[in-house]
Amino acid sequence: MDYKNIRYAQQGNVGLLTINRPAQTNKLNIQTMNEMVLALKKAEDNGDCRVVVLTGEGEYFCNGGELGDFRHQSSMEIRKFGESFIDLHLTITGLSKPVIAAVQGHALGGGFHLVEACDLAVASEEAEFGVPEITSGLAPMMALTGVSRTLGRKEAMELAFFGQTISARKAQEIGLVNWVCPRGEVLARANGIAQSLAGFNATALNLCKKLYQRIGAAQYRREMEQGLDMLITLLKSGEAGQ
Repeated sequence: MDYKNIRYAQQGNVGLLTINRPAQTNKLNIQTMNEMVLALKKAEDNGDCRVVVLTGEGEYFCNGGELGDFRHQSSMEIRKFGESFIDLHLTITGLSKPVIAAVQGHALGGGFHLVEACDLAVASEEAEFGVPEITSGLAPMMALTGVSRTLGRKEAMELAFFGQTISARKAQEIGLVNWVCPRGEVLARANGIAQSLAGFNATALNLCKKLYQRIGAAQYRREMEQGLDMLITLLKSGEAGQ
């Protein structure tokens, strides 16, 4: 299949999914998210694929969502975008195979949430993480779901209220990232971890991931749907972006 905004390649037992919109800082629009879901489902259906590595081309891993000019969009158009965002995250968390984030660049807003959705993460020493929406007169209504699952309340509120970023080392300290290494080594490190996982019992890995997700899967979906409702309320309030 030909993709416009991503690349997907099978390398042995590992599927490599790359968000390929460097000129747009790898922001997620509906087409990009839908293409990512299709690639992940392709990996799901491929018996030779045992692990998926998710990365981004260029300076950013992912710089959040690209909704467009929300002031001229209807509530239904915004909801369609949000539903694609939810579908992507549930596809990652529901995949029967481990997903490793290879964070070579910055992960902000929805990009922070994308890292959180993955099972494991390797990050560049230069990478920064955060939910900076407040600095643009908005709020991380959906990304906050991922932030709150990873951080304690005070840390989550500090990130959300001030829009500041944290370093890769801090992200490792709080449990968002497992390993930190030089930028040029991130993909190789992620691939090495993927190869190690590929050597384990696939059914055991699947059940381990499934059990963890089932513990909070219903709540995770509800929280994102509530976040979407609040996002629509904010964007249509007439005060967003001020």
